[in-house]
Amino acid sequence: MVPVMIFMFTGFGCPLDVAVKVAFGTNLAVVVPTALIGAKMHMKAGKTKKFPFDLWKGLGLGAGVGAVLGATITSYAPGWIMKMLFGVVCLIGAWRFLTAKPKPVEEIPSLSMVKGFCWGFVAATFAAFIGIGGGLVYVPLLNLLLGFPMHLSILLSLVMMVVSSGIGSIGYMFYGLQVQNLKNSIFPLYSIGYFNYGAFLTLGLTSAAFSVLGAIVSERTRPKILRICLGLLYVYIGLKMLGLPI
Repeated sequence: MVPVMIFMFTGFGCPLDVAVKVAFGTNLAVVVPTALIGAKMHMKAGKTKKFPFDLWKGLGLGAGVGAVLGATITSYAPGWIMKMLFGVVCLIGAWRFLTAKPKPVEEIPSLSMVKGFCWGFVAATFAAFIGIGGGLVYVPLLNLLLGFPMHLSILLSLVMMVVSSGIGSIGYMFYGLQVQNLKNSIFPLYSIGYFNYGAFLTLGLTSAAFSVLGAIVSERTRPKILRICLGLLYVYIGLKMLGLPI
């Protein structure tokens, strides 16, 4: 959704710097309802019936604080740099999806409040910094580094995304309003700071609706096929964001 919004806003005459930040802030807001529905569907269709709040609380608190810092940094960074970084992260994500294998886990490890907070803070800072929901960051962290089973890593990731993306989007809105009050003409229509409610309503509603279908399909599709499809998509988006003519 980030590339779609960047190309759309710049096509309407919005400067790249503002277009990138509005796309980041709006994308984070879209993630919230999508991740909420996705988490509910995964709990319904997957192996986890009771949400593990004891494991999530430290991660969630750290994710909320990290999201504020990430949004703050990006609000003052040049938009073209953020666009390039987003492209690089997409290519890294493509490599991970095409080559990485989930870590097999026999038992669910314990996680202290302090350790969970620190990891959640670092991951959410980076995710909000480059305007992504965080699944690309949270799932490898939870599965490969912290040792949680893949199905639990996905669930924890989705609920972390609700917190970090919601708070991060509010941060983008707040910092964007300070610029918009001075230069309102350079912002796309229907914007409140670095948040565009026109794009949120159109992309957000369709994304939330299709997240239900996505959760069902993912449960019934071979992981290898999912990795290849998602990896190729990330390659295309990454190269496009880096400005290559593809």
